Amino acid sequence: MIRALLFDLDGTLLDTSRGIFRTADRTAIAMGLEPCRDYRKYSLFVGPPLHIGFNRVYSLEGKDAERAAVIYKKFYPETGIDEYEYYDGLLEAVKELKRRGYMIAVATLKNEIAARHMISNSLFSPYVDIVHGSDEKERMEKKDIVNECLKSLSLRKEEAVLIGDSPSDAKGAGEAGVSFLAVPWGFGFPDGVSAYNHVNTPEELLDEFKGVSFMEKIETKAAPAAIGPYSQAVKAGSMLFCSGQIPLDPATGELVEGGVKEQAKQVFRNIKAILDEAGTDEKHIVKATVFLKSMDDFASVNEVYAEFFKDSDILPARSAVAVAKLPRDVMVEIEVIAAL
Repeated sequence: MIRALLFDLDGTLLDTSRGIFRTADRTAIAMGLEPCRDYRKYSLFVGPPLHIGFNRVYSLEGKDAERAAVIYKKFYPETGIDEYEYYDGLLEAVKELKRRGYMIAVATLKNEIAARHMISNSLFSPYVDIVHGSDEKERMEKKDIVNECLKSLSLRKEEAVLIGDSPSDAKGAGEAGVSFLAVPWGFGFPDGVSAYNHVNTPEELLDEFKGVSFMEKIETKAAPAAIGPYSQAVKAGSMLFCSGQIPLDPATGELVEGGVKEQAKQVFRNIKAILDEAGTDEKHIVKATVFLKSMDDFASVNEVYAEFFKDSDILPARSAVAVAKLPRDVMVEIEVIAAL
């Protein structure tokens, strides 16, 4: 399920062409070059790191391209950073997508400081959760930026989509392992977007992304299958609620042999498998409830319990109770609640 929309900045979220082209013209003059003036050719400048842009448009190489990039970055705050326009209907679409529960991120190869400045001063600011861009050396690739977004939002790859206006965006999405959605209103698809999964207008984003479900079923074959009217676990917002696990071997469907320690170890193996499937781990468990057939087994189960949580900085809250009987007459059952 898609939970986050990662927007490229230049040519996707904002039409920044005017500021970019003006700054590139000024840089060319400072380098003793004739300004390009051909804005169709200047479209090659938008998207990649600056030294690559100067190579594509002015055929500058090596130190000359690096010098042009340095000059450009000096001029851009004066000439281009606040020179942008909004694409018709996109602001309204992003506002609605945020209301529908999606996390909104900006994933750009533009310098991160400049990108943060632009977003914070734009009308998109209330709807954008994070902004990640390139560092000062501009040696990051699009896949690196996407991965930074996933890390910041605590997302799995299948939970995000990169929305962009160029083949380099599509390439970065593929290398990062996230899905890609092309838009035609930017700079990068002179031959159209038909070769990609795409939308044609900002309004069509609302058809593509109907909303984030508050609840999601978690299911894995690495833990015992639910054998009744319940789920192994359920995501609800940023929390995971795991059903009580008993010492069933998921491979055989049989109870493990041995005493209460062996049963407790299998219970925690089952819990671990469910946490892994949900994209979290034992360090994020906030509450555990231990059900025992006999309180005489508490010390033995507690020993296994302590081993399972040995790497947790904060141990979860816990309840431990003895009950008259447990499913399949097992000796121990444990349920947990975890953060995602």
